[in-house]
Amino acid sequence: MGSATFGVSQEAGDSAIVYRHPEITKLSGIPLAEGKRLPFGWNAFPVPVTGASQNPVLKWNDLPSTGKGRLRFTIAVDLRELIAIDVRLAESGEKIGELDIRFAPVLEPFELILTEEQTRAVAAEGISLVMTKGENPVWFFHVDSDRKDHAALQPHLLFAEKTDSLSEFYKQMASPVSLQPWGWMEGCVMDGLYDLFHAKGEARFEKALHSHVGYFFDEKKRLIYEDPKSRPNDGIVSDIESTLPNAIIAKLDPGHPVFKKVIEFWMSHQDEEGCVRDGGTTSAEGSYTIAYPMMVIGSQRNDQSLIELALKQLRLRRERLIHNEDCWLRYHRGGNRSFQNWARGTAWYSLGLVRTLSEFKGDQDIADLKTEVERFAAWVRGYQKENGLWNCFLHEEVPSDTSGSAGIAAALAIAVKNGLLPDEYLEVSRKTFAGLEAYLTPDGLLTGVAQSNRGGQALQQSDYRVISQMGMGLVAQLAAALE
Repeated sequence: MGSATFGVSQEAGDSAIVYRHPEITKLSGIPLAEGKRLPFGWNAFPVPVTGASQNPVLKWNDLPSTGKGRLRFTIAVDLRELIAIDVRLAESGEKIGELDIRFAPVLEPFELILTEEQTRAVAAEGISLVMTKGENPVWFFHVDSDRKDHAALQPHLLFAEKTDSLSEFYKQMASPVSLQPWGWMEGCVMDGLYDLFHAKGEARFEKALHSHVGYFFDEKKRLIYEDPKSRPNDGIVSDIESTLPNAIIAKLDPGHPVFKKVIEFWMSHQDEEGCVRDGGTTSAEGSYTIAYPMMVIGSQRNDQSLIELALKQLRLRRERLIHNEDCWLRYHRGGNRSFQNWARGTAWYSLGLVRTLSEFKGDQDIADLKTEVERFAAWVRGYQKENGLWNCFLHEEVPSDTSGSAGIAAALAIAVKNGLLPDEYLEVSRKTFAGLEAYLTPDGLLTGVAQSNRGGQALQQSDYRVISQMGMGLVAQLAAALE
């Protein structure tokens, strides 16, 4: 059987996006690690550890004779280490590049941009994948011709000509390609899809949103997902970050049975002051992943205690995480703080603040929180760079982070849309949106994203950046708020 071609997009008669999928040799004797599970019933193949007697070989038939290909693979099982995989020509053994994979979550794509000469060589010989650094096999999603709607997440060579990357971005958002692990990552995407549908009125975004929900709930509305370490976690609310998607679930299905466990989790994870948190750490994520869905559910039920608790989450985080105007990601037991002005942390804090207040319909006095929106907006505006983005740590000369930048700009635009900020802040957000377009791949994926926060502050301060659909969800939220 020849290599597969699908995921083809046509624009005005011009060839736009073509995904060419390879045949992949099967390796025997490499089981999935005990206790791990692949998501959604999708298939995957392993790259074995260094020194293996066999390595996967990928071959293509009928590749274009000219053009530069983008070689891509997507993570199927969570990784908590530094991985290096040589991409070698299958026959000559010549190395044509390396996949540098650090602490990668499931569904994260990695790419190697080939020259025309390398693309021709791959067409002639195929490639082998050889691990040179790492303690465990790496699992990538496999080719599945029966599931063509997520072609961009299967191993492929991408050929792209005459594309409108922003139009392709919206196509990817409205497909399974934008799926993320359940929790804060998928919550960013669900918010983006919900907002795009209501801002643009295009049915494709509503359809995609319901499709996404269907990946995580069975016909009896039972939650089916893997935790951040790829372990089955069906029906369990595991941490504060996992509750974010419930804001959108509540908007789609106010009586969903999952809320019983969600609310029980919130109630059982309060400290002595009522701050919902994991362990002894108060995090900025909680403004977005707890206060916001809590306010949505509380407002729907007219549950004043839940509404009050949602507002309390914002106030306690303001008290613990804002110090000398700076925004810290974490406040630890004993009073220490960490991750000063981390872009994604400031995004969580501000998105949670403005989204929670935007959902508020009660008669409680929230003047102090509205003042905090104004203070934060003026403060963060001062750190915006000329290209519209923010550095990964706002006050440091380190590379920017597209996801944090999109989240901050989305928060500002949402605040304007809901009367929490004056219109002048829309220009700040528009500047960010214009800057982000330069980071889209030809087929609309977002690059320039700081890796999931597992490798410590040093990894965040480095120039290591990835492709992320979570970041695309934040861009989608920004785009919708600017409509």
